[in-house]
Amino acid sequence: MDRDVIGGFKGNFVVRRLTETLTFFRVYARDIGKFLLYSTFPVIIVENFISYYAMTYDLPGEMRHLPIIIHFLYQPIYMGGLIYLISKIVSGETWSVKECLLTGLGCWANLLLVNIISSCLIILGLFALIVPGLYVFARLSLAEFIVVLGRVNCIEALHRSYTVTRGFTWQIIGSCLILSGLLLGLQFLIHLVIISLSLQSLIAFMVSELLVIVLWSTFTILLFRFYDLASRTLRELPDHEFQA
Repeated sequence: MDRDVIGGFKGNFVVRRLTETLTFFRVYARDIGKFLLYSTFPVIIVENFISYYAMTYDLPGEMRHLPIIIHFLYQPIYMGGLIYLISKIVSGETWSVKECLLTGLGCWANLLLVNIISSCLIILGLFALIVPGLYVFARLSLAEFIVVLGRVNCIEALHRSYTVTRGFTWQIIGSCLILSGLLLGLQFLIHLVIISLSLQSLIAFMVSELLVIVLWSTFTILLFRFYDLASRTLRELPDHEFQA
């Protein structure tokens, strides 16, 4: 009886996706870490030095907000590159940091629009008793993948994501909530270690920020698992040419 319970737990849809995600990250952590090191650490350095000098020399408020603007504008590029990297690893093809970043750059405008539109809709949903926000997040969660790998525009990507996630919306919500809880716990522990070891220097903070970004790449891997599942449905949609 106990074995049946354990087997059923391991075979659970949500648990299986989480297990696949963590296994993938463990196996390919070096590749993912290499890409994120080259693609994000230079920007982290720039952002933190701007923040440091803005606070030290009491620069105008516009300068203090500049790191947030830089991060907001640059994030679609490295996220697009990360999605492309994961797809290359899954297909067993070679990749380069330059190729991944150029792919993200080519999709920048559509990815930025996806982020803006989906974020606004999710925030509105969260104000409406939280659950609608989670629902909207799940239904639009694959839009970035469809933009990068399907090479379609923002509106089409959002529409297709909303369509193909219909069958496993609550599985996306459940697995993302569990993984987010784990990642937030790890993020808290990282900052706790830095404080306890008195490593509160600018360099230590930047390294911890990079580490957090690497850890949160597992969130992208998890959604890619759902994207891979949804791509089978996408192939069946009319007038659609999509390669997973």
